[in-house]
Amino acid sequence: MLSASKSAKETIRRENTAKWHLGDVEKTKTASIFAMLHAFTRRICTDPDSDPKEVLKTIIDMTSKMTDDVSSNSSTTAGQSTSKSRSTPRIAKGKGRGVLAEEKKWNIENLMYFHSQFVTAENEKDSYSPWVKMTNTALELLRDKELPETRGYDTEIDIILQHNDPNILRYAHNDQTLNRKPDSIFMPISTARMLHGCKDDTKWTDVAENHANKSPKKTREDANPWELNWGDAFSSVEYKRKSAQKVDPQPGDLFEESLKDFGDILRGEKIWTQLETGKKRKRSNDDERQDDNAVKSRKIEISNSSNNKGNGPLSGPSHSSQSGQTGSSVPPRTASSKDWSHSVAIQSAEYGLNRLCCSFDITHTFIFVLIDTTLYISWYDHEGIITTSGFDVAKYLSHYLALLYILQRFNRNDWGRCEDPRLDTNPRGDHSDRPSPDKLVVTVQGKKFTFDLENRPVHKTLAISGRTTSVWDCEMQEGDKWKGNYVIKFSWKEKSRESEGEIMNQILEKANNRPEIINYIPRFIACEVFSGISTKDIRTSLGVDSHTREFVVVVMEKLDGKISDLEGDEFWDVIWDCFDCHYHLWKLGIRHRDISEGNLMYWRDPKTKAAYGVLIDYDLTSTSNEASNNKQRTGTRPFMAIPLLGPVPVVHKYQHDVESFFWVALYVLLCVSKDAVRDCPMSSWGNLGSEDLQEKKFFYINISWNYPAFKPWQSTGVTRWSRWHSIRDIVKKFQDTPCDTDGLYLLAKRAREASVGKFPLKRQTPRPDMPHRESPSILIKQH
Repeated sequence: MLSASKSAKETIRRENTAKWHLGDVEKTKTASIFAMLHAFTRRICTDPDSDPKEVLKTIIDMTSKMTDDVSSNSSTTAGQSTSKSRSTPRIAKGKGRGVLAEEKKWNIENLMYFHSQFVTAENEKDSYSPWVKMTNTALELLRDKELPETRGYDTEIDIILQHNDPNILRYAHNDQTLNRKPDSIFMPISTARMLHGCKDDTKWTDVAENHANKSPKKTREDANPWELNWGDAFSSVEYKRKSAQKVDPQPGDLFEESLKDFGDILRGEKIWTQLETGKKRKRSNDDERQDDNAVKSRKIEISNSSNNKGNGPLSGPSHSSQSGQTGSSVPPRTASSKDWSHSVAIQSAEYGLNRLCCSFDITHTFIFVLIDTTLYISWYDHEGIITTSGFDVAKYLSHYLALLYILQRFNRNDWGRCEDPRLDTNPRGDHSDRPSPDKLVVTVQGKKFTFDLENRPVHKTLAISGRTTSVWDCEMQEGDKWKGNYVIKFSWKEKSRESEGEIMNQILEKANNRPEIINYIPRFIACEVFSGISTKDIRTSLGVDSHTREFVVVVMEKLDGKISDLEGDEFWDVIWDCFDCHYHLWKLGIRHRDISEGNLMYWRDPKTKAAYGVLIDYDLTSTSNEASNNKQRTGTRPFMAIPLLGPVPVVHKYQHDVESFFWVALYVLLCVSKDAVRDCPMSSWGNLGSEDLQEKKFFYINISWNYPAFKPWQSTGVTRWSRWHSIRDIVKKFQDTPCDTDGLYLLAKRAREASVGKFPLKRQTPRPDMPHRESPSILIKQH
């Protein structure tokens, strides 16, 4: 939706965000442009059993007839654009200057004229306006072209292409903002009217003629403070023009020609040379200082806590086999990063990222890339990126018209906005059960929950592929009232993995009411796997290998905060609660494998005010019943054990999770004060690659405690450093040595008991019954 302009606290630069999705770009899958067009065609077929190849051929035959008559009258000289009908539109006489005759504005001759202007444009900027005019002229002409094999155009959406650059689209991620300027944007006509301050009944053709070919920044007055949101930017077009092209009036057979491959073009750009060089470059002392100082300018917060204390640069996304994520902390700006970060691959990926993350119900998006006059399509979803080969629009205008015919008949679901009735996001649906117009209602396992998207999320991951989790405060409907203190979590799990709800059911069944487990796990209210919403269909259509991800919604109790909110004895009490619960779960065959600062939370007893640890987030948990495709390292990178960061995959063992507890403790001790994240030696670790991170961690574990970087924090009142020494000694001892799970746990327990003797705990009862906390119950079966 459109939103009022707001000032940003801090803007994230492209050379910083580029590194977040660089892994996804490097893992881009490729497909034929025709396979993508067939997949698009399948979406608009009236008969689900229709052959999309035959339907697409019918559409192309129809669009070819539109251009044949004009093309046959074009120049007889190959390689030249000579026909007056092609070079000059029909002009009617008017006062002051020539104007297009009203009845002649939207005709094929004008479309061909704009096409010629686009093809022969001398530079990228000059190609913007003719491309938009050509596209919108084609959309107007295609509106009345109906084929029985396809559905009619969507009158509610009625797409239009809007020139955008230099208008800014803003994506807010917690306290930071990504300001970006896509070249052109496909959007609903209702959005275009509002964007330009037009009346609701303004004709589509009036918007197209008077506004669409100009940037909103140039046409909008200050009196209209609205700005475009990525939620209404259905798709964008990115132009890259190297030189003017020639119009070939006699194209060959596209089906027999060798199509240009997008990947080859990308690999020919500077980005790949610079990336390969950068990977092998030895880090200098200046680089180290730059990493350590980078945190001063960054405030990204990815939090699981409602009050967001202690959010830091290490609070990044967790990793699974298909994630390709490198963390959500802002990397330091380097001299070379600005060059490669403006590659068309990185720019397109960033636009895909913004669209995917702008709302919890965005399932996919696609970006059109024009390199000279060759059109490519890049598809983005929570499994990764797929980029097609391209076709030359200069030669094959009829194929571009066929694409527009298809897009004009897309509904919101086809554009990537999920319209499942359980999610209450369809603007045409019945919203009478909403508690207020601004709140959405989501149905999970038959229960209704409401939340406000305008509120700041409790947690949100900024990434293309992976689970891309987002968490929001919500209320549950009880009778005719909305009440409760819950959070709703949206994520994309690997289909081969058990859902978090299924894992929680196993925990409850195996724990058999054992208090050392039951009292320290989250209370789930509902969990549902939306199996119809997945990443499988497009990859099946394209013949691309898939590790399918599907949409999952979980509702659970709201906790009081993260472990980093706590200090002193409370901190150590809570971290031990989580450590102890983790051990007992491991003994039951429940292996968490994602110990991080954000997953160690606490619940505060309302009567005694004592804090108790709660181990959350079982998305990456493995069980004896699981057969996951995830064969790579799992966890949140800055907290992962040293052996897991090596180039050779290793089996994830208990000692690796124990080491993760150590890194969480170190991070909180060094980097988190009561009110905010502070500069410290560990703050920049989220920016490092696996090898560099492994090297730093090895050094920090094995150095003498006299290391100068630690001294400023040894005298702080955050905690007792002797306890940190105890954990450090245990990790160091078993860093590379296979060890018995029980033996390692007992060593940690003895170290804790020894520290308790020296420093009496504030909370005297380490494991009380919690009668004030609702008992967990088995969830109903998943759909």
